[in-house]
Amino acid sequence: MSLRYALVEDEPPARLRLKRMVAELAPDSICVAEAEDGEGGLALLRNTTPDLLFLDIEFPPEGAFGLLRRAREAGLALPPIAFVTAFDQHAVEAFRWAACDYLLKPLDRDRLRDTLGRVSSGPAAPDLNQLFEALQSAQRHQVPERFTVQVKGRLRVLAWAEVSHLRTENRLLLVHTPEGHFVLDRTLDELEATLAPRFIRVHRGAMVALDQIRELLPEPGGTGELRLADGSRLPVSRDRMPDLRRRLA
Repeated sequence: MSLRYALVEDEPPARLRLKRMVAELAPDSICVAEAEDGEGGLALLRNTTPDLLFLDIEFPPEGAFGLLRRAREAGLALPPIAFVTAFDQHAVEAFRWAACDYLLKPLDRDRLRDTLGRVSSGPAAPDLNQLFEALQSAQRHQVPERFTVQVKGRLRVLAWAEVSHLRTENRLLLVHTPEGHFVLDRTLDELEATLAPRFIRVHRGAMVALDQIRELLPEPGGTGELRLADGSRLPVSRDRMPDLRRRLA
């Protein structure tokens, strides 16, 4: 019997890649429905009964949390769920207890194969209360929205979403934004875990926002150089190159 699956993901390339990988690993599978936002996701749950739902965590207007809350209010039954998320392994550990599965972005073929195999053995439908607890645990690991810096004796409020990169210069940590660069009284070691997965460490003295990367130029010896949307150039160390390539895939 073929696998009938559905997916909620707001990025068309991500939907296409997931469907392509599922087709390769389970040729008899059928994508019965897909949605790019919460409204479409709710209609999907009302109108289809897939064997598995691939569910992104962040999509408009309220992400997975809002969609599941509305599903509970509507009294809808849920199929087995595999979250597709960019949260790191530690942040999503709670999902192990929520009668569902999770896949980390970028998708790993072997991990997806394991997920499809578990579905064929008949996993139980998830418990909504456990799912809410798991989502709340994961969301506590999201990148904070704002931070503050001291500028001429005043406290300036800035948004992490506007930061292109952070770089150490002369023992100072500079955070770069469209308004200029500011000194931040933190260290990259402190911020690396806090800012993942939106940012990635590319060098001992540099961290960059993934959505600001426009080009990666490999160099001899396994190092490289990044070109960002604002024209900045950042070095990539040899030991950071494999992880960067994986995240950009």
